[in-house]
Amino acid sequence: MADETTEVLIVGGSMVGLAQALFLARQGIRPLLVERHAEISAHPRAQAASPRTMELLRALGLEDAVRARENPHAQYGDILQAQSLTGPELGRFDGPFRHDPNDVGTTGWTLIGQDRLEPVLREGAEELGADIRFATEMTGFTQDADGVTAVLRDLADGSERTVRARYLVAADGSRAPVRESLGIGRHGPGVFGRQMNIVFHADLDPYVAGRTFFLCFVSNPEVKGVLGKLGGADSDRWVLAPSLPPGSDHRAYDTEDCVELVRAAVGVPDLPVEVESATSWEIAAWVADRFRSGRVLLAGDCAHVMPPTGGFGGNTGIQDAHNLAWKLALVLRGAAGPELLDTYEQERAPVAEFTVDQGVIRYLQRSGLDEAAAARHRPETTVLFGHVYRSDAVLREPGQDDGSVVEDPKAPTGRPGTRAPHLPLIRQGKEVPLHDLLDGDFWLLTGPEGTPWQPAAELSQGVSFHRVGEEEAPETVERFLTRYGVTAAGAVLLRPDGFIAWRSPGPASDPAETLTGVFDTVLRRP
Repeated sequence: MADETTEVLIVGGSMVGLAQALFLARQGIRPLLVERHAEISAHPRAQAASPRTMELLRALGLEDAVRARENPHAQYGDILQAQSLTGPELGRFDGPFRHDPNDVGTTGWTLIGQDRLEPVLREGAEELGADIRFATEMTGFTQDADGVTAVLRDLADGSERTVRARYLVAADGSRAPVRESLGIGRHGPGVFGRQMNIVFHADLDPYVAGRTFFLCFVSNPEVKGVLGKLGGADSDRWVLAPSLPPGSDHRAYDTEDCVELVRAAVGVPDLPVEVESATSWEIAAWVADRFRSGRVLLAGDCAHVMPPTGGFGGNTGIQDAHNLAWKLALVLRGAAGPELLDTYEQERAPVAEFTVDQGVIRYLQRSGLDEAAAARHRPETTVLFGHVYRSDAVLREPGQDDGSVVEDPKAPTGRPGTRAPHLPLIRQGKEVPLHDLLDGDFWLLTGPEGTPWQPAAELSQGVSFHRVGEEEAPETVERFLTRYGVTAAGAVLLRPDGFIAWRSPGPASDPAETLTGVFDTVLRRP
């Protein structure tokens, strides 16, 4: 008999695992998360939260908390290219936009290191009741038809205990011990190289010389890498991320080697430098062959790894966690059939394949792309917001379907399986972006003549209703009808993740019966 029980055991307490705990706790599920490290990493690693990630966190009321912890130089936005900090400048280019210029999302990028974002996720998850245990390692697990039994070791005192969970989410990073133990393989281009992170202290203000930049890309015979500030205006804490050749490791570089790399990046041979710590990680591209094995589900880097170019990796993992959270919650509450969890892989694996490819294309651009790769390049907005899900949790419509994993979100079709287009609604006299409302429930949106749909929505547990046009201006109504592809009496069902599950272009003879049938299909109810 297990020492304790939990609905969901999350293995891995980095960005994706913490996001998984947060999203589950918001759904009313109290997960147990274990992380073998004693504390959150001091290394920034991922450098930005994408507009889609921010959209999900904004709905939970966390946007202000995240933006308050932005990187010190986030407000500058652009990226400097130079031989060294004191050497010739090679140019500048725009970093991620902090505000969406295309009216596609509700908010923009937040330029925040993983070391600054993870505490916000952890605090939010714990406030909602998640049980998060650092310095705790899962040493083994077995699964059966009803759940998973895991052995946990407290690394502070060495004691062990067993926990019984209905499901296990593996968010244990690119080394993926859980995936490896399940015998799940991976496929893709493989390893391109290795990146080292050196966190150090040095007075660089004289060499910054009043210039403004978010990051500085340096390139000279001694070092190629990225330089960024970690502390505030009065801090001397920086990070240098130099590229290493394949097969190299940070452990081959002692403190003096790290000091010399920093000096080469700054361009000052006798610069006083204090190295705080160093680590390294692979630049690679691959996708797991499966995202699920029985009661175990993979999320984040253990399911897919992509180059850092584009900032897609960690953000894709957070969106994995969000997709999985509402499905797990409904299954655990008995409101959906267990087959709903099959749609996690159906939806997220194609997105991972596409996004990995886009990351690789951006990574290889520096050395020149062949015509075939260049033709596959898609704009950032499409990569972030244009996903098209084809799964059993979407009621696809008959007609032509080119099978593309994405569509242009600036020209949305409103078809089931796509993200609900941005829409400014009026709720209780105040304008509220649609995606701000999507924090756990399904939503039924109708046109101005959609009143007959309201009783049907009220009969369906976990469904909120909004008639576009009750308070909205005519131009908003027209925008809704055009972008969602319905008439004034039509309806659109949005899932908790903001994707369209189904739409009725016009009225239904029996809205309640129609909606019941839709939910039976989407939620895989017998």
